[in-house]
Amino acid sequence: MFATLASCLFSDNSIVAIPPSSTSYWFSQPVDHFGLNSNTWSQQYVVNATFYKPGGPIFMVTPGEAPLSSHYTDRTHFTDLAQKTNGLLVAVEHRFYGKSNPMPDFSGASLKYHTVENVLEDFAAIIRAARRNPSTVFPIPVSANSKAVFGGGSYGGALAAWMRAMYPKLVTGAWSSSAVLQYRLQNYHLDQSWGKHLRALGCAKAVAKAVKDLDAILLSGNTTAVRNIQVEFGAPALTPRDFAGLVTSLISAAAMAPNYVDLDYTRTTVCSFFNGTQPNLKSYATAVASMIQSQGYSQDDLTQVANTNLNFDNYALGQVGRVWYYQGCAWYGN
Repeated sequence: MFATLASCLFSDNSIVAIPPSSTSYWFSQPVDHFGLNSNTWSQQYVVNATFYKPGGPIFMVTPGEAPLSSHYTDRTHFTDLAQKTNGLLVAVEHRFYGKSNPMPDFSGASLKYHTVENVLEDFAAIIRAARRNPSTVFPIPVSANSKAVFGGGSYGGALAAWMRAMYPKLVTGAWSSSAVLQYRLQNYHLDQSWGKHLRALGCAKAVAKAVKDLDAILLSGNTTAVRNIQVEFGAPALTPRDFAGLVTSLISAAAMAPNYVDLDYTRTTVCSFFNGTQPNLKSYATAVASMIQSQGYSQDDLTQVANTNLNFDNYALGQVGRVWYYQGCAWYGN
């Protein structure tokens, strides 16, 4: 699926050189499409034109919350689709991620322009420009009437669905894979699904008892007991609140990890420690401590990962987590 051709032959027998798909292009966008800030910034995108023939579709994808790279044009399912349909593939970096920053920092005053409406309009503006004058967007001649299909997975899949819904005249189709379209403050469905898996593995009751016992200690107000249990779990340096967040994060990662025929992460990282040879809470502590150790976290690392007050006033660019959490709070309410 790699883009290796250096040129393509058009119907008029002209040969057009194709730049490498790692070549970055930049599209000028307003900070706010709806009039609050008319300053402009440059949005990065890359293009794989290897398979394009006049009249073929334009597949637009975005890495969502990840930095842009040619991986998204050269090594995904959409690369196969472009090849099979004589299509052109363009991957566009999401505002406030990677090198596509509308503002000089990630302060609240800057992130107020990080709205879903602005994000969608960024993509729509590029499609409109391609319709009006393709040469201002693409490095090779592209038909102005080429149909646009937006694709993505997970958050990118949600953006694909939203683009199709919001801009049906611009976006002919959407490939929305594993899209996060239903937001819930209490996502008990994941708990139910993982609970079913734990029951199948025979450790559901033991895990539930361990969680209940840990909650009781953390809520007890007994600072000595809390300190001791944090030592057992391998995270003594955190505040009790941050410790609870760390345990939740690590166990959630195990719950959401894919399970394969020959590798079941829930079995290996959780249930294998609940073997009846020690109290349930001790098994829980051993499991979490093992996760911390396997990831090579030092106590300083844990502070970086779990301290909710760390760098709260650091507004520097490049903090993917800061932008993503802002989205979660401002857009989804989680």
